[in-house]
Amino acid sequence: MKSSAANDNLPVDPAATIAAMLRRREEVSDEAFDSLLTELPRKKSRTYWSSVEAAQTASKLLREGGATRVLDAGSGVGKFCAIASLDSAHRVWGVERRGELVFESRRLAQVLGAEVVIQEGTLHDVDASEFDGFYFFNPFGEYVAADEDRYDMASPRSFDAYIKDARLVEKWLRAAPVGTAMVTYNGLGGRIPVSFRVRHTTHVRDDTMRLWVKEKPDDSFEAYIEIEEELITASELARLAANNGAGFADSPLVRELSTFVE
Repeated sequence: MKSSAANDNLPVDPAATIAAMLRRREEVSDEAFDSLLTELPRKKSRTYWSSVEAAQTASKLLREGGATRVLDAGSGVGKFCAIASLDSAHRVWGVERRGELVFESRRLAQVLGAEVVIQEGTLHDVDASEFDGFYFFNPFGEYVAADEDRYDMASPRSFDAYIKDARLVEKWLRAAPVGTAMVTYNGLGGRIPVSFRVRHTTHVRDDTMRLWVKEKPDDSFEAYIEIEEELITASELARLAANNGAGFADSPLVRELSTFVE
């Protein structure tokens, strides 16, 4: 048997150490976790990927909501998926349209030993009925962000694409069975049917995170909209638009969020 002193000199596998800490639900710094990423995703991590704290918090909320088959819509480098898998001891799914990030997320899951499945494609390639939980980290924002706030220039800015995805997610949520859970972080950016209720609200890095659970079948086209710290219904937004002049009412996003029905 080797002495403890000899064992102390053995090289430490940082990925194994981090994975073990995440399984024990211990704190891990973003600097330590991001050291497992390749150069460009590591440099852009703070802006584009969930922090370790956010991923652990979201995973906890989804567990509390009863979700066992969770999809990250727009999974990027797979940081949330890997952390949530290790935290929950469940397989976690993601969908990502950038092939290089799909490759990176699969590599990350492999080095951590996380049970993660990443699908390359768009939200329109997903069968949402396979999932009982969703994680949305401001998933549509890049469609309308300024060039300096985008991960890369791989896809053009497109308000139409924003609306197309927001409408699709609303359809997912309306079709979802009672008991479906989701976490929104820094806003969904689209309409949330009033069949969902907020079970918990917290803040991570000054951004709002909410756990929603579907409590009843859909019986109306009314919906909630997250506007920074506040929740407002589509009908209330329509009244505000009507009462605040043409500039507000003519905003394409306000018009879409306040009037869209199936």
